[in-house]
Amino acid sequence: MSELSQKHNKELMQFGGLSALVAVLVFVVIYIMGAEYFLSPLVWISSYAMPLVFSIWASILVKRKQGGYLEFREALKINFGVLVITGFVSTIFSFLMFNFIDQAFAESFKQLTIEKTIEFMNRFNVPESEIDKAIDDLIKKDLWSAGSLLKSLAYTCIGYFIEALIVAAIIKKKKPEDIFNTI
Repeated sequence: MSELSQKHNKELMQFGGLSALVAVLVFVVIYIMGAEYFLSPLVWISSYAMPLVFSIWASILVKRKQGGYLEFREALKINFGVLVITGFVSTIFSFLMFNFIDQAFAESFKQLTIEKTIEFMNRFNVPESEIDKAIDDLIKKDLWSAGSLLKSLAYTCIGYFIEALIVAAIIKKKKPEDIFNTI
C-alpha cells in the first residue's frame, strides 16, 4: 500500500467513528421528537454541517501533528473519509431503524412527506395533474429500501466530496522545500 493510503488512518477512523456516533444520536433525538422534525431544514443542514465539523477537526489535528503542514491530498483524504464514514453508518442505521425497528414510523414519515409535497406544490400553483403524478410516484416509492438509501448515500457523497475539496483547499499548507538539501 502507498504511504498516503496508510497515513492518518487512525485519525480518519477515530473522527469518522465519532462523527457517525453523534449523527446516530442526533438521528435518535429527532426520531423521538417525531416525523415532522425529519422534514425540518435544520435536519438537512445539520446532516451536512455536523460531519463537516468533525472532518475539519481531524484535519486541523493532523496538521498540528505535522508541524502546521498538511498536503492537499492528505487533507482531502481525511475530510472525505470522515464524511463518508458518517454517511455510511447513518445509512445503515436508517435502514435498520425503518425496516426492522419501527416500520410504522417510516409509514407516518411517508404520509407526512406526501402532505408536505401537496402543500408545497399547491403554493406554487402546480397543475392538479402534476400533483397527482408526483403523489403517485411517492406512494409507489419505498423511501427506506436498501436501493433508495444507497442511491441517497451516493448523492450525499457527491455533496460530501465537494465539501471535502473546499475544506482541503482552505486547510492545506504545503511544507516548503529545503533548498539546501537539494544541492
